[in-house]
Amino acid sequence: MDIVGGYVRRNPGSRAAYERACRSLPSGCSRNVLYWPPFPIYLAAGRGSRLWDVDGNERIDFNFNNTTLILGHNHPAVVAAVEEQLDRGTVLGAPTEAELELAEELLRRLNGSEKIRFTPSGTEANLQAVRLARSYTGREKIAKCEGAYHGSWDAVDISVAPPLDQAGPRKAPHSVRQHEGVPKGVLENTLVFPFNDAEAAEALVRRHRDDLAAVIVEPVQRDTPPKPGFLESLREVTERYGVLLIFDEVISFRLSPGGAQGLYGVTPEITTMGKIIGGGFPVGAYASTDEVMTPLTIPQARGEHKPTRLGFSGTFNAHPVTMAAGLAVMKELRPPAYDRMGRIGRRMRAGLRSILEETGVAAHVGGVGSLFHVIWTREEVVDYRTTATGARVIGHYLSLDLMNRGIYLRAHPNISAITTDEDVDTAIDAMRQSMEELSPIIREQAPHLIER
Repeated sequence: MDIVGGYVRRNPGSRAAYERACRSLPSGCSRNVLYWPPFPIYLAAGRGSRLWDVDGNERIDFNFNNTTLILGHNHPAVVAAVEEQLDRGTVLGAPTEAELELAEELLRRLNGSEKIRFTPSGTEANLQAVRLARSYTGREKIAKCEGAYHGSWDAVDISVAPPLDQAGPRKAPHSVRQHEGVPKGVLENTLVFPFNDAEAAEALVRRHRDDLAAVIVEPVQRDTPPKPGFLESLREVTERYGVLLIFDEVISFRLSPGGAQGLYGVTPEITTMGKIIGGGFPVGAYASTDEVMTPLTIPQARGEHKPTRLGFSGTFNAHPVTMAAGLAVMKELRPPAYDRMGRIGRRMRAGLRSILEETGVAAHVGGVGSLFHVIWTREEVVDYRTTATGARVIGHYLSLDLMNRGIYLRAHPNISAITTDEDVDTAIDAMRQSMEELSPIIREQAPHLIER
């Protein structure tokens, strides 16, 4: 069967919607990540672990809006909290108790954090966290990992997926613009080092210690876990030179009640969050100590306030509906829920490895906890450059074929709290069938992966 042809035949309504969208939206969408050839599926509804598109096709979801919906679609507790808040109003123009309650819940989960600020997105959380670090330290440079994504803004839209012929030495990567429009001065102030290379990270921090405000890192980068000792080494060297360590936990906060830092036992100065803490609504947040948050504190003088060192505002910061939805999610996420997601995640990864062994194809199955992925390479994937050895075209065809078989599996595959063992069994069976369909594509595009 022709994978692309089957996809086109199953999704005529999505094709028509995409062609219509291209007349109004650049590339037909407002999120680049949601485009894939020949056209994206247009979704109509979701409930639990299931999705329905405009053509009426039902699929089991293993994406959940790129890890956002940790309780699945339209969870009753979230819907009830949102409806209750909507009865009181949408956005009211002043602080609400929902903001306070979610703040207290998140701070209970984060070791060492004493204050938190909410934003409308993870991008803005990282932007403000970096500005906070620069204000607090009086320094301008930051360092990030090659291959890490911290949002679509100038200072971090650097070396997210650089062409390898421009990326420079593995241990001392060049700072490469991800997209046009990033000023040259930004490149000078954003340094890059390889994920999972403690020696290279230490050397960079030591070399730039007098100018470096912060190191920002995904403690689990693009679903790839840290090597033992890597995060600990970052913590030690940044602490030694007074450089703030920022953990971007926009995705990894789902890995334990206290996020990846709780899982690995390493505490940063600043933590940024998003996705699951908003219950399916736009959200971001960053948390730190009283001391580091000082630039955001409004000085009081005779009943009036003076300007802060940092002034961040936003019409939709701490939106009451988001705060209510996020609090409902956090109340549901107790230790047994994380244990269950971790168990099912391990089952999924084991099932995928078994299929690859059965079919005689070499590929890397990775992830941690409720996250999993397949990268079509023989290499052990530990950083961006080993990830870049993967044959991405195979992953694309696999995604299309799985959609044809009722499985929605795209970027950042993940398990939710409502994913069942039966869902995983169905997905593994579909994957087994897909591997038969993919065999000629693998032989053509990546014959080196065939083991027999």
